Amino acid sequence: MSENSDNSKLILNVEDVSKVFCRNLKLAMRYGLYDLGKEIVGRGEDRAEGQLRPGEFYSIRNASFKIEPGECVALIGPNGAGKSTMLKMINGLIKPDRGEIRINGKIGALIELGTGFNPILSGRENVYINAAVLGMSKREVDEVYDEIVDFAELHDVMEAPVKTYSSGMRIRLGFSVAANLRPQLLLIDEVLAVGDVGFRMKCFKHLRTLVSNGVSIILVTHAIGMLQRVATRSVVFNRGRIVHDGELDAGCAVYEEILGASERIRTERLQQKTREAEIAEVTVVNKNDEPQTEFQTNDSLKIRILLKSKKKIENARVIVALNSPSIGTVSSVSTAYQEVRFDVDPAVHPDGRMLTLSFQELPLLLGAYHFNISLFGPETTEFFHRRSGCGNFRIIGPPIDVYGMGIHGILKVDHEWKLD
Repeated sequence: MSENSDNSKLILNVEDVSKVFCRNLKLAMRYGLYDLGKEIVGRGEDRAEGQLRPGEFYSIRNASFKIEPGECVALIGPNGAGKSTMLKMINGLIKPDRGEIRINGKIGALIELGTGFNPILSGRENVYINAAVLGMSKREVDEVYDEIVDFAELHDVMEAPVKTYSSGMRIRLGFSVAANLRPQLLLIDEVLAVGDVGFRMKCFKHLRTLVSNGVSIILVTHAIGMLQRVATRSVVFNRGRIVHDGELDAGCAVYEEILGASERIRTERLQQKTREAEIAEVTVVNKNDEPQTEFQTNDSLKIRILLKSKKKIENARVIVALNSPSIGTVSSVSTAYQEVRFDVDPAVHPDGRMLTLSFQELPLLLGAYHFNISLFGPETTEFFHRRSGCGNFRIIGPPIDVYGMGIHGILKVDHEWKLD
């Protein structure tokens, strides 16, 4: 890396990185020995791009991103997207097959619960061993040891073997060690989703302090509601590729759309047979009946549902569930609840029967949303069709305040404060 390049100021530079795994254990061992032999004799040339051997697949493919000092970046994506693989490559636990990862500074990592702890040794001994691995002297650790113990709140058990600790105690110690040994880059994978609420809030406060002091953080979690407490940028992975690198809110919406698409595909696969009646089209429009997919909190929104049938359905019923892929069902409404009665008759409406559902001043906060819609006859058991993950839209603003100074969550609830 050139000193005159802007890249010289980066904490992390991931350039065109790919990682291949093999699903077959025997083949994986054979490939590993073969590749190791080639590397030893100096013939470990890269294979052609996209060339895979039997049983292999890309866990990460052509991934590139950069992190500057004082950035907190969230790596998000569905299970199997490649997030943890990328984190392990950054931490040096595994090496990439292609591309390069450059790091300027010392890394602290909390990738898996209890990683790096010797269960036979005491908490105190594990602190010094972890610090030694990071290149810190005993004197340097002595200076921060009390801070580590105070943060973890484990004063009474530091001389006990780690194997006697509960999972929550190991989380406390692991986070405290990783965050207080003054790394330039801190890697955290999922562990902040575990433990009591009070300690999690304490961790987020400490992470914000680290960021303000110039420490860079990479945070991996499926609990995207937590990310807004500290992260400002997101890198979204899907099937091993980076599909978004930018603002956190937009990245969370992309992630939720990926989850919604997966649900829609699963549902459609179960409904390939010929149907007597179906939900043919679902369109999201604004108050002027113009197609639109991006809205602000408290905007009006309509969904237009086109129903088609091969026979007359009397007293048809439609149920519409508003969903957030990461949270689940936000609300569910039905035509029956408001006593809206209608028929779907191909003789009267040969092109289909249009049904419009309006939401006035939708109180949703930032995120991606979709609808699950079901078509029934008059009887509870008379089911015709269901469409999941349809009518996708985003709430893109206004921004929400996540540091306890404003509103947070999925709904904006009308409220009023009063002093007695």
